[in-house]
Amino acid sequence: MTRALVAPNAAETVPTSVTMRQARLALLAAGKLAAVQSAIDALSEPTKTAAQIEWEYSNEVQRHNGLVAALGPALNLTSDQIDTLFIGAAKL
Repeated sequence: MTRALVAPNAAETVPTSVTMRQARLALLAAGKLAAVQSAIDALSEPTKTAAQIEWEYSNEVQRHNGLVAALGPALNLTSDQIDTLFIGAAKL
């Protein structure tokens, strides 16, 4: 079951980073996890290889990381929806 991605509550602070476990679980809950690899594969080199390394080997993902910026539109996520994912991920 996927969760709707709604704008974050004004009282909630968007975390600057979450663990990759949290990020993957949040993407899974939003129905976006399976699309990440396709989005990475669609990038041009050397961005593609750098993104793959970050996706596979990072311990955390930072909200303002270039990978997040590159993959957001490819996953049809707005900036507010990415913020919502980070807020939700931080609670996992």
